[in-house]
Amino acid sequence: MIFPDWLKQFIEKVEIEPQKSLELLKVHGVGARGTPKSAIKLKAIEAIINHFANLKILQIANSFIGLEDDTAKEISAHLLAEVYLREPECISNKLKRLADDDNWEVREWVASAVGSIVTNHFSSFHTEALNWANDTSPNVRRAIAVAVKYASKTRNEHFAEPFLDIVEMLLTDSNTYVKKNLGPFVLGDGLLKYFPEFFLTRLEKWIEIDNEHARWNIAKVFSAAEGIKYVQHAEHVLKVLANDERVIVKRAFQSTLNQIKQKDREAFERIAYLISQESR
Repeated sequence: MIFPDWLKQFIEKVEIEPQKSLELLKVHGVGARGTPKSAIKLKAIEAIINHFANLKILQIANSFIGLEDDTAKEISAHLLAEVYLREPECISNKLKRLADDDNWEVREWVASAVGSIVTNHFSSFHTEALNWANDTSPNVRRAIAVAVKYASKTRNEHFAEPFLDIVEMLLTDSNTYVKKNLGPFVLGDGLLKYFPEFFLTRLEKWIEIDNEHARWNIAKVFSAAEGIKYVQHAEHVLKVLANDERVIVKRAFQSTLNQIKQKDREAFERIAYLISQESR
């Protein structure tokens, strides 16, 4: 692979002077927080992967982690994902620590990296994914949920049920950070979109979980643009939500109704009619 001059310089320095190699990336454009732009970082990741063997990639990733630099952490996450099969448990643990970083942008890069592992090595990573979903850190739990969402883009139905099993573990999670990502984003804009039949079937099971956080997540599924499309397929679910008197559920359901009203008047009127019939 032929690299432009700046990438050649980066590759030359990345092994022996990792900190200086990062400074080279900044020369070619920085974002709002003063770090290299995403496109530059992605090119750097690609260059390392194409130029070095797996063992060296792992060594570079480890050296970057040691720099305690946000850009280094973001790049290292994707390098670790690339060589995951070399040291699965060790790499999973390193990614967990990165997923729990104080910087939200680092956490986003890690979720994306883990998404590639879920996509490419799910059979090997499955047990680890369950461990992530059970982790004490909400950042780690949120990361695996988002990773599953990214991996769902393949629409590989072989993984639909195990993916749903993973997010099911998080349905009753009371942490705000986990919930805000799970209901509308991971479920509504992710698994429902890519595996609608599997999702709607599972939803009938989930609505029977008598937990306010589970119901909150289910309500928020229909606040997503994709969720609104399936209102007519979830009448039983909507009836249960409409009759749940717990404050957290009522607020979530009302918020969702308000969003549906703004986005799709016809869908809103369908739900309003359904609720009126139920109350008679």
